[in-house]
Amino acid sequence: MKRWLAALTGVLCLAGLSGCGAVRLEAKPQLPPPLIERLPDTVAVHYPGEFREFLYKETRYGIKYEFLLGPAHVVKLQRLLEAMFARVVEVEDPARAGEEAPGARLVLVPHFEDYAFLTPQDMAGDYFTVTIRYRLDLYSPAGERVDGYVFTGYGREKSGTFSGNTEPLTAATQRAMRDAGAKLAVELASQDSVRRLLAGEDLRPARSESQQVQEALGSFGPPSDAPAAGEAAPPGEAGPAPADAEGTPEAGTEAPAPPPAA
Repeated sequence: MKRWLAALTGVLCLAGLSGCGAVRLEAKPQLPPPLIERLPDTVAVHYPGEFREFLYKETRYGIKYEFLLGPAHVVKLQRLLEAMFARVVEVEDPARAGEEAPGARLVLVPHFEDYAFLTPQDMAGDYFTVTIRYRLDLYSPAGERVDGYVFTGYGREKSGTFSGNTEPLTAATQRAMRDAGAKLAVELASQDSVRRLLAGEDLRPARSESQQVQEALGSFGPPSDAPAAGEAAPPGEAGPAPADAEGTPEAGTEAPAPPPAA
């Protein structure tokens, strides 16, 4: 009976979101830069329009959700790259990076692969959880796509941490962004293709784009404290996506993997 009442309360609370408009994420410039050693290299970055303006839309239980993710990610990724490299130049076309950013060792092009979330109602638990999966394409200074990496960020926030339901969901999204940023900061420079380009090697694409994307899956794996494959999540903290969810995302609608325990 208590669980049924809790679920009913969740439905009523979430229903109140339908009149609140879109959930908008805003970058927080006051976030401190990562404590990493800056590499003495110049790199270029290109932000595609779909990344800059990425808007996730989904209707679940009759409630319309909108998450404007692009603008915040552009600001945060730019600040992260500036903390990682001596000079970062934004370019309009990765194929012309040699002209737009002379001296750049490589070009990075980010993409959203998927955004997914679960509410306490979905999991019969107390947490909002978020998974964001990204793809980072790597181009040579000559403008050729030579590699690509897929990495994922996880975040969660307990319901009741903030008033209402939009705030903890937004907080869980911010946590997923930070988790992804930490992986990028620690692991990007150690990728073989990145190391070779930074060393000045003339790297050529050895595989098709689809093959590279497939091989890159999992290249930036889950956090070290995330549940291992086949490991059961703590009771009440994971569950399937709702059967009546009607997602209309820009990319993918699969439910997020269980987040790491707090």
